[in-house]
Amino acid sequence: MIQTLISTAISAVISLVLLFGGAQLHRFAFYVTVAFNVMAWIGWASGTVTGEVAERILRYWWISVPSTGFQLYALISSGHPMLAVSCFLASFFIVAAAARATGVLS
Repeated sequence: MIQTLISTAISAVISLVLLFGGAQLHRFAFYVTVAFNVMAWIGWASGTVTGEVAERILRYWWISVPSTGFQLYALISSGHPMLAVSCFLASFFIVAAAARATGVLS
Protein backbone atom coordinates (compact mmCIF):
# COMPACT_ATOMS: atom_id res chain seq x y z
CA MET A 1 0.00 0.00 0.00
CA ILE A 2 2.83 2.41 0.88
CA GLN A 3 4.47 1.92 -2.53
CA THR A 4 1.18 2.67 -4.26
CA LEU A 5 0.61 5.82 -2.21
CA ILE A 6 4.16 7.04 -2.86
CA SER A 7 3.87 6.51 -6.61
CA THR A 8 0.45 8.19 -6.59
CA ALA A 9 1.85 11.20 -4.72
CA ILE A 10 4.76 11.49 -7.16
CA SER A 11 2.37 11.27 -10.10
CA ALA A 12 0.09 13.93 -8.61
CA VAL A 13 2.99 16.33 -8.01
CA ILE A 14 4.31 15.83 -11.54
CA SER A 15 0.80 16.39 -12.94
CA LEU A 16 0.37 19.57 -10.89
CA VAL A 17 3.72 20.85 -12.12
CA LEU A 18 2.65 20.14 -15.71
CA LEU A 19 -0.50 22.18 -15.13
CA PHE A 20 0.81 25.04 -13.01
CA GLY A 21 4.62 25.06 -13.15
CA GLY A 22 6.70 27.67 -14.90
CA ALA A 23 8.51 26.93 -18.15
CA GLN A 24 11.51 25.21 -16.55
CA LEU A 25 9.44 23.19 -14.08
CA HIS A 26 7.04 22.23 -16.87
CA ARG A 27 9.94 21.00 -19.00
CA PHE A 28 11.32 19.02 -16.04
CA ALA A 29 7.92 17.40 -15.37
CA PHE A 30 7.56 16.55 -19.05
CA TYR A 31 10.93 14.78 -19.17
CA VAL A 32 10.24 12.94 -15.91
CA THR A 33 6.93 11.73 -17.36
CA VAL A 34 8.68 10.61 -20.55
CA ALA A 35 11.25 8.69 -18.48
CA PHE A 36 8.55 7.02 -16.37
CA ASN A 37 6.61 6.16 -19.50
CA VAL A 38 9.66 4.55 -21.11
CA MET A 39 10.26 2.53 -17.94
CA ALA A 40 6.60 1.43 -17.95
CA TRP A 41 6.87 0.20 -21.53
CA ILE A 42 10.13 -1.62 -20.75
CA GLY A 43 8.56 -3.22 -17.68
CA TRP A 44 5.55 -4.39 -19.66
CA ALA A 45 7.60 -5.61 -22.64
CA SER A 46 10.06 -7.51 -20.45
CA GLY A 47 7.26 -9.42 -18.73
CA THR A 48 7.84 -8.16 -15.19
CA VAL A 49 4.11 -7.82 -14.47
CA THR A 50 3.73 -11.15 -12.69
CA GLY A 51 3.24 -12.57 -9.22
CA GLU A 52 3.17 -10.07 -6.37
CA VAL A 53 3.49 -7.09 -8.73
CA ALA A 54 0.40 -8.17 -10.67
CA GLU A 55 -1.56 -8.77 -7.47
CA ARG A 56 -0.63 -5.34 -6.09
CA ILE A 57 -1.66 -3.63 -9.35
CA LEU A 58 -5.09 -5.25 -9.21
CA ARG A 59 -5.48 -4.83 -5.44
CA TYR A 60 -5.00 -1.05 -5.54
CA TRP A 61 -6.67 -0.25 -8.86
CA TRP A 62 -9.04 2.14 -7.08
CA ILE A 63 -6.07 4.40 -6.25
CA SER A 64 -4.41 4.10 -9.65
CA VAL A 65 -7.43 4.91 -11.82
CA PRO A 66 -7.99 8.49 -10.54
CA SER A 67 -4.24 9.10 -10.50
CA THR A 68 -3.87 7.97 -14.10
CA GLY A 69 -6.92 10.00 -15.11
CA PHE A 70 -5.44 13.13 -13.53
CA GLN A 71 -2.11 12.49 -15.22
CA LEU A 72 -3.82 12.11 -18.61
CA TYR A 73 -5.80 15.32 -18.01
CA ALA A 74 -2.61 17.19 -17.10
CA LEU A 75 -0.77 15.92 -20.16
CA ILE A 76 -3.59 16.76 -22.57
CA SER A 77 -4.26 20.17 -20.99
CA SER A 78 -0.59 21.11 -21.08
CA GLY A 79 -0.23 20.28 -24.77
CA HIS A 80 1.19 16.74 -24.72
CA PRO A 81 -1.59 14.57 -26.17
CA MET A 82 0.76 12.03 -27.77
CA LEU A 83 2.50 11.40 -24.45
CA ALA A 84 -0.94 11.04 -22.87
CA VAL A 85 -1.83 8.36 -25.42
CA SER A 86 1.43 6.54 -24.73
CA CYS A 87 0.84 6.69 -20.95
CA PHE A 88 -2.72 5.44 -21.36
CA LEU A 89 -1.68 2.52 -23.56
CA ALA A 90 1.20 1.56 -21.26
CA SER A 91 -1.17 1.61 -18.26
CA PHE A 92 -3.78 -0.41 -20.16
CA PHE A 93 -1.29 -3.07 -21.22
CA ILE A 94 0.18 -3.30 -17.72
CA VAL A 95 -3.27 -3.80 -16.16
CA ALA A 96 -4.15 -6.37 -18.83
CA ALA A 97 -0.89 -8.23 -18.14
CA ALA A 98 -1.63 -8.14 -14.40
CA ALA A 99 -5.13 -9.49 -14.98
CA ARG A 100 -3.74 -12.24 -17.21
CA ALA A 101 -1.00 -13.13 -14.69
CA THR A 102 -3.47 -13.44 -11.80
CA GLY A 103 -6.04 -15.38 -13.80
CA VAL A 104 -8.66 -12.64 -13.80
CA LEU A 105 -8.41 -12.46 -17.58
CA SER A 106 -8.00 -15.90 -19.15
